[in-house]
Amino acid sequence: MAPKMPLEGIRVLDFGWRAVAPISARMLAWGGAEVIRIESTTRHDGARQMDPVQPGGEDSFNMSGWFNNYNSNKLSISLNLRDPRGKELALRMVPDTDIVIENFSGGTMDRMGFGYEALREIRRDIIMASHSMAGLTGPWKHVKGHGPMGAAMAGMHYLAGYADSDPISPGQAFTDYMVNPYVSSYALMAALHYRRRTGKGQYIDLSQYESIVSTTGTTVLEYTALGRVRPRTGNRSPNAAPQGVYPCRTVPLDGEMEERWCAISIGTDDEWQALCAVIGRPELAYDPSYATFQARKDHEDDTDPMISEWTSDKLAQDVMHSLQKAGVAAGVVQNGKELIEDPQLKIRGHYRKVVHAEAGERIYEGPPFIMSECPVEIRPAPQLGEHNDYVFKNILNLTEEEINEGFVEGYIA
Repeated sequence: MAPKMPLEGIRVLDFGWRAVAPISARMLAWGGAEVIRIESTTRHDGARQMDPVQPGGEDSFNMSGWFNNYNSNKLSISLNLRDPRGKELALRMVPDTDIVIENFSGGTMDRMGFGYEALREIRRDIIMASHSMAGLTGPWKHVKGHGPMGAAMAGMHYLAGYADSDPISPGQAFTDYMVNPYVSSYALMAALHYRRRTGKGQYIDLSQYESIVSTTGTTVLEYTALGRVRPRTGNRSPNAAPQGVYPCRTVPLDGEMEERWCAISIGTDDEWQALCAVIGRPELAYDPSYATFQARKDHEDDTDPMISEWTSDKLAQDVMHSLQKAGVAAGVVQNGKELIEDPQLKIRGHYRKVVHAEAGERIYEGPPFIMSECPVEIRPAPQLGEHNDYVFKNILNLTEEEINEGFVEGYIA
């Protein structure tokens, strides 16, 4: 008999689209919650056709690798919420629902008839999480946008770049995939704990902008307390010296030469001495210009070229292993293939092969945690409307005739 999952018995209605709410809901699904995506062929989540899409699957709602990865372990029903009868069916699910999650722009759920106060009239202890750009109050409550915009508002883009260059955008919407979803899922777990203790639900008004600000460290405090604007520092750190991403030997990849890099970070004097031994410069270990942290900070423009000279003709993997063996923090800047094959992620079972009914066997991400008593099984993302029969018959108790009528009339679509 399979062990009971921590969130087994918790039901979640996922109105989310694209990234933040769906990834947050995925965390709950990994914990055993029954997460039901409410979507429609008349207004489907655009992520269902986002690249990468398998060749020939461009017109399908079920072939996006992006969507399938971020919606594992969920169910899907197709309800046209523009039709009052579709809305009524969704609201009939609320009495047996614990959590409602969405990331539309502020006020959208209220206008649709699914605002928190409307849901509380149906179930007093319901928990709801909204993920608008700047929250539902304040002068920016009507601001719309997603990860890159929030990152720019919060100053993340300003801080990204080199001291002698303009700000640059991080390569991905880091905030959509890493910051806000996990702030949200943590808040939802806290709300479930609170409800178990008090019997009361909660409304979580998560401002994506505010949670992104938290990732910029002490920059806001530095400005408010000291009037100091933190400069861009590239790959350098106030707590390590030297620290950077250093060029390694280029290698062939798909008929072209690929630049390779290795990140190296020196946090202590002992690590500096170990680095000097590995790169064949032992005389620098106790040189007054480099022997202490502050001395190395003052001479970073000198140490970076020395390290680059040593790394430039070596394979990135060799650089990483030789430095790690000596106790120095170092890591290859990996491409996608290397991440999938990374031995650390592999031994922890982070990436899993999953068979999707339409997309076939694909690799999905697993959770960033391991539960010893109840391992997480990764199930394929749902096809659009795949679980209509289960939900409409077993949860809403609709007859076959009523379901067929919904399809004919277009409110199940």
